[in-house]
Amino acid sequence: MAADRERELVVRARNEADAFAELYDFYLPRVYGFVYRRVQDRCLAEDLTSMTFQRALENVRRSDFRNESFGGWLYRVASNVVVDHVRRDRRYVSMNEIEGREEPGDVALDAIAVALDRDQLRRALGQISENHREVLVLRFYDDLDTPEICAVLGCSRETLAVRLHRALRALRLAVAKEAADVA
Repeated sequence: MAADRERELVVRARNEADAFAELYDFYLPRVYGFVYRRVQDRCLAEDLTSMTFQRALENVRRSDFRNESFGGWLYRVASNVVVDHVRRDRRYVSMNEIEGREEPGDVALDAIAVALDRDQLRRALGQISENHREVLVLRFYDDLDTPEICAVLGCSRETLAVRLHRALRALRLAVAKEAADVA
């Protein structure tokens, strides 16, 4: 969603339900996927996503709501909802199990190659630190843009660039190690 359109909708959402509905329709599948990948439970992900949008609606209607990057702020709210849930249940939610996207195709060899690449990547991701993994997942799997990732992580663009560079380097080394181990 274009930043100007998003800002306009947030301003209108203070008084107009249809403006918030448009934001909801755009962000619902993204936020649900973001939450689901962290909790790995469909019903729980639906509940936590619902709580995220409830908090969003409550905050958007406040007069002191800052309208800078609604999308990034919304992911931050979703992240906090997941953390709150984990603290309440005293369970650890890990990003170690990252689901791969299934690739459609009729050629069996292509499917096997994709599965092997995905498995190698999953193992490599398991070897890097949680901080590196989180940056990579937000950028490449959740497909968030820079302002959204900065809002989720609470960091500047410059800090994000450094963290992303280091995470990619760590992943490259882990993939190379995986490839060497297989050979």
